[in-house]
Amino acid sequence: MATNLLTVQDYRNTSFNDNDFLLGEKKIKFMEDFKLDHPQVKNIYNTIKNRDNKFNAQFRSIYYEKCAYCGVNTQVIDSSRFEVDHVVPASVLKLGLGYSDEFINGIDNLVNSCHMCNRGKSNFLCEEESLNLLHPDNNNLPQIFWRSDDYSIEINEVYIDNLVIKEFYDKLKLHNQLRRIDYLLMEMKDFCEKHEGEQIIDKIQKLITRIESKRRRNY
Repeated sequence: MATNLLTVQDYRNTSFNDNDFLLGEKKIKFMEDFKLDHPQVKNIYNTIKNRDNKFNAQFRSIYYEKCAYCGVNTQVIDSSRFEVDHVVPASVLKLGLGYSDEFINGIDNLVNSCHMCNRGKSNFLCEEESLNLLHPDNNNLPQIFWRSDDYSIEINEVYIDNLVIKEFYDKLKLHNQLRRIDYLLMEMKDFCEKHEGEQIIDKIQKLITRIESKRRRNY
C-alpha cells in the first residue's frame, strides 16, 4: 500500500506545504481577541458565521484558508464558498442528548468547511469515540484518510470496514471527482508560486485556466 501513497502525510496539504491542523493554541488566541470585542457573547457561531464580520476571516485563517475536511482552499474556490460548520450538528439541541447551546455554538465545536463538505455532512452524528477521531481539530483525519497517486481521497485500510468512517466519507462525498480536480489545481498553483519566473510557468498557467474552466462548467 505504501507504494501508492504520496509523500504528503496530510491529504489536505499539497506537496509544497505542511500545515498543522492541531489548532488548540490558535483557537485560544482567537477567543482572546474575540472576547475583547464581544465580552458578553456566548454563541460564537452567530457572530463568526457572518462574512462581513472580521472574525469570519480570522477564523478561516486559522485553518489556512482551507476546508478542514477535504483541504480545498481559496486558491480554488472563493472565500464566500466557505462556511462555519458545527462538528456536532446544531440539530442535537432538539434531541435532548445533554449538549448545551454554549458548547454547540462554541469555538471548540466549530471548524472551517467548504460548502460541499458542510452541506453533505449535514446532521451527521456519531458516538463520542468516533467523534474524537473525526473532529478535524484533533488531527486524526490524516490517519483515517490518505491521498492516492491519482489525487483521490481514500480510506486507510485500517478503517476500511468502519461503518461510521464509511458513512462520513460518503456523506461528505470525499470520493467525488471534484476532490481530485481541486487537489490538482492546488498542486499546480503551489508549483507556480514556488517556481515563479521559470519558463515552464506560462504553460502551467494556461493549463490551470483550462482546468478551472472545466470545473466551472461541470461543477
